Amino acid sequence: MTNHIRVARSFVASDALASVIAKEYDLGGDVSCKLFSKLVRTQDNDHYLVTANGSSYVARVYQCGEPLDRTESDYQFELAWLTFLKDKNMPVSYPIARKDGGFLGSVVAPEGLRYYALFTIAKGEAMSLNNMEQLFQYGIKMAQIHEVSNQFETEHKRFSMDLDYLLDDSIMRIQQSWGDDRAEELEILLTSAAEARIELEELLSPDMGGNAWGVIGGDWHQGSVFFDGNDPTFFNFDLCGHGWRAYDIATFLSNSALVRSDTDLAEAFFAGYYSVRQLAAEEHAAISPFLTVRRIWVMGTFAREDGIAGHTFIAPA
Repeated sequence: MTNHIRVARSFVASDALASVIAKEYDLGGDVSCKLFSKLVRTQDNDHYLVTANGSSYVARVYQCGEPLDRTESDYQFELAWLTFLKDKNMPVSYPIARKDGGFLGSVVAPEGLRYYALFTIAKGEAMSLNNMEQLFQYGIKMAQIHEVSNQFETEHKRFSMDLDYLLDDSIMRIQQSWGDDRAEELEILLTSAAEARIELEELLSPDMGGNAWGVIGGDWHQGSVFFDGNDPTFFNFDLCGHGWRAYDIATFLSNSALVRSDTDLAEAFFAGYYSVRQLAAEEHAAISPFLTVRRIWVMGTFAREDGIAGHTFIAPA
């Protein structure tokens, strides 16, 4: 007897995706598609290099599933925000319009409906974390994106990166994954989370001024920017949404390990950011507990039941 079984994750065949893109986009010529290299334990969306008529693009096929808690509106928000940033001359990879004028498509995969979009490709080379000028420019552009995003308006809804999302949801997934055999480590994590929450609630409030809360990237990363000389192009804003700007800064410091590097490097980034947008003292103080929050969120991300990283990939507390 052959049993039907649920699929948690599949990969769309490159030639099949090329056919869909050729039909739904006016790229002027034959379309080819190649899957970018993947790590076995990745939790990321799937990305493909698309070429047509001598031009290159990147197609993203978003993951789906209940743990991600995404709706069509979430994806539309991201694409509308990136289009807005492009129109404001911010250096971001932005979505390409389809023949129907929209930016979001969908395909039916074994695990369910998966949305996809086509983006411009970033030019240049990967960022060097030892290049102080690049760090300075990175800080400038992050601050400019924060500032200009205060003007962004859309009818599309998007999840908020508040402490319920960042801490509570993450801890719930970690508790379900670890079990009783890691009770001591879980206690350390819960204590750290509680201390960070108390500190942040004392520092930040929804009604504080200075644009402390707004649309943020959510996952600033040295691996999600290319530099052409000293001119950056940012890409991969899948985790954007409403949140604290101090958390955005903490994500970059954590992802890039600048908190453990030469202080001159972190100071170059902050000098760039401060040249555009001054942080309130409370915001600056909030970066430290947000570093703890970020680590817990990352652990919770890999603790998804359907995540292909596997439960043994989760780092200890």
